[in-house]
Amino acid sequence: MTVRRFAAGAALATAAGLGLLTISGPAFAGGISVYNRTVHPGGEVCVGAHADNSVYASGNANSPGLKFKLIGQSGLVVTGTGSPGPVTAWAAQTQSGWYNWQGAGDYTACAKNNGTQDVFLSSLIITTS
Repeated sequence: MTVRRFAAGAALATAAGLGLLTISGPAFAGGISVYNRTVHPGGEVCVGAHADNSVYASGNANSPGLKFKLIGQSGLVVTGTGSPGPVTAWAAQTQSGWYNWQGAGDYTACAKNNGTQDVFLSSLIITTS
């Protein structure tokens, strides 16, 4: 019995270490983040998470050059969440009951470089509940 527990624990630890472990079931909160990435001209960095009730996303860059947006489960940009143009800081939020809520599902925050020079993305974060 001890050997079986050890083997199961070792397999779990190995799967988790390789990023292969998936835990299913409802979660009360989630989030993904990306830090310190160079975004080349025409390049885009995105992070996504499942939301049941709310979504908050934010991003920061070292210089204007990235356009940020929050994309809902429908594949459309969530109304009022896209940055007006290249910016250095951005945040967007929506939640159940708001006019721009697209319902429970997967949401994605993206930062795109439409410019002609590399831009350093300091952070891109999405948090959901």
